[in-house]
Amino acid sequence: MTRSHKISAIILAAGFSRRMGTFKPLMRLGGQAVLDRVIALYADAGVKDIRVVTGHRASAIRSALASRPVSVVHNPDYETGMFSSVRAGVHALPPDARAFFVHPADIPLVRPHTATTLMDAFDDNPAAVTYPVFDDLRGHPPLVHGELKDDILSHDGSGGLRVLLRRFVSKARNIQVADEGVMLDLDTPDDFQHVSTRLARSDILTDDECRVLMEKVIVLPRPVIDHCRQVACVAETVASAVNGSGGVIDVPLVQSAARVHDVARLERNHAAAGAGLLNEMGLPAMAAIVAVHMDINVFEDSPLDEAQVVYLADKLVAGSTVVSLSQRFDAKLKKYGHDPKISEKISQRRRAAFNIQNKVERTSGDTIHQILKKAGIINWSQPCETS
Repeated sequence: MTRSHKISAIILAAGFSRRMGTFKPLMRLGGQAVLDRVIALYADAGVKDIRVVTGHRASAIRSALASRPVSVVHNPDYETGMFSSVRAGVHALPPDARAFFVHPADIPLVRPHTATTLMDAFDDNPAAVTYPVFDDLRGHPPLVHGELKDDILSHDGSGGLRVLLRRFVSKARNIQVADEGVMLDLDTPDDFQHVSTRLARSDILTDDECRVLMEKVIVLPRPVIDHCRQVACVAETVASAVNGSGGVIDVPLVQSAARVHDVARLERNHAAAGAGLLNEMGLPAMAAIVAVHMDINVFEDSPLDEAQVVYLADKLVAGSTVVSLSQRFDAKLKKYGHDPKISEKISQRRRAAFNIQNKVERTSGDTIHQILKKAGIINWSQPCETS
């Protein structure tokens, strides 16, 4: 049985959207209707039973969803508030539903990986309610155990679903996710602008998502986290210097990938493992950089790119201290030089790092030491200030 088997999604799209001033489910966000985005996340997560609850402008939604793989459930009592739509959706669920998501349509940026993470957690421990938690704050969508259907159907609606679910707080489970989308809703035009801006760079993790992934989801040791922050600082500095001389490095992508390049540091072959995790999260550009941060093929005539910048920055940081490439690799060779295989691997990495460094220096017109000194690093042993 797959994790999505007999798990449903109830998408609430029945409200008036008064604060927004226009009907939110059918608003265009990044070229796609808001409601379509929410449907797509569950389809991508493997959920087969997706039910959209309508009310206000029901005919418009039904028409818009004519070709979508969803069931449309009308709530004739939608004017009484959101809980009536929750009840209508739950009433329409198949009798054998093991669990169901409850997802307001105005929360459009939740990643499919978050839904699969919650389903995996439910399979491991079928709690009464499984909540996605971002930076210790509960967000949407909760995954509700099928056994709570009768409680929802018999509830008088006082306080809505949130108050009802408080009855089961001792049986609930919080799952930390590196997905700020669980907290981002569309209540006002300002919210829409904020979500639109975030969507434009949804290919990378935000700074807060990087921190949460490292500290709360994976829970890495502090030295690993500090190393990654330092590498991100150096990588940003190098990328900005290159761009200042005509380069075209994606600085936010460099920062984000560098911040989590050692996300799988505790696993065997951690570069591949980290890339695998990021691919699962729907972040292939970051994954491609993390995959080669240990070993990279560099050609003399190939242009500088984000992966090369992160690779170089990683080799310029030992622990959380910025060092020269000579210091870094001389120390490695001194420690492992007695082993021919390890010595050759170190030499290969050294050649790649110096090749990239030479490209940076030719492009920027400054040495690496000058670039980092201008950014506030007085000497090789002084830590870089991270934001």
